[in-house]
Amino acid sequence: MLHQPALEQLLRSPAWPADYLEVIPDTLWRDAGPGAVPRFQVDDSVRRLLDDVRSRMPVLLHGIGLSIGSADELDEAYVDQLCAWAEWLDCPWVSEHLAYCSTSVDGQPVNVGLTLPVPLEQATVDLVGARVRALRERLARPFLLENNVYYFATPGEQMTEPEVLDALVRQWGASVLLDLHNLHTNVVNGVMEAEAYLDALDLGAVREIHIAGGMTVDGFYVDAHSGAPPEEVWQLLEQVVDRCPRLGGVTFELLGSWFDQVGPAGLVEVVERARSLFPAVSRT
Repeated sequence: MLHQPALEQLLRSPAWPADYLEVIPDTLWRDAGPGAVPRFQVDDSVRRLLDDVRSRMPVLLHGIGLSIGSADELDEAYVDQLCAWAEWLDCPWVSEHLAYCSTSVDGQPVNVGLTLPVPLEQATVDLVGARVRALRERLARPFLLENNVYYFATPGEQMTEPEVLDALVRQWGASVLLDLHNLHTNVVNGVMEAEAYLDALDLGAVREIHIAGGMTVDGFYVDAHSGAPPEEVWQLLEQVVDRCPRLGGVTFELLGSWFDQVGPAGLVEVVERARSLFPAVSRT
């Protein structure tokens, strides 16, 4: 289950249904920006919550701010903070998106607040791969890259996303976070075919799967994390779960603003259905 503040009452109760908690660290610290001292601030209540959770279940870090695909240099202070949290929480692995969210304009850093797709080419493999290797060494644990959302196809791409991910796995030691709702989004928007994508991807590198729900906005189906997974995502999970020999967990993503609509019973239903396809005892 992916952490949202709306889940905290359930998280603290005996009725919590999931086997682990995944957190987006960027939402739990306050970042004062490059050069600020102190740079990152964390409320004591957040530290107490995470200390309590890690005493009861594994905690995973799923970042959104690393911008590993940016042409600019990585933010070393951000990397330091991410590594410190991974060690503090003793995370089995850390994940990020095969994407970028920050750049510079007129010498000033700009964060666009979205995971923008990287060019699918060898230059991206070389750039991201070197960063993956360095991060794996610093984290001392697996580092996963998540497949992205594409709302349209980019003409002239040299590679496919599975080819880029597979090269990052083979050459640089990355692992894969397979987001099945992202894949479903790309299928609905006519960008790719699910079966061809899964056949091309090295599923032996998949350590985690994400499932979620979405909605249609202005003619596009969007990855909104806005409810229970649609049946098509469940079908993808059923097709793929036994083909991922290193799979360690299936994570349900839900934005806190949709928690009341889904409700505790709905969360339990999603978790139990996922567990029926990937029993907890099968985790490696």
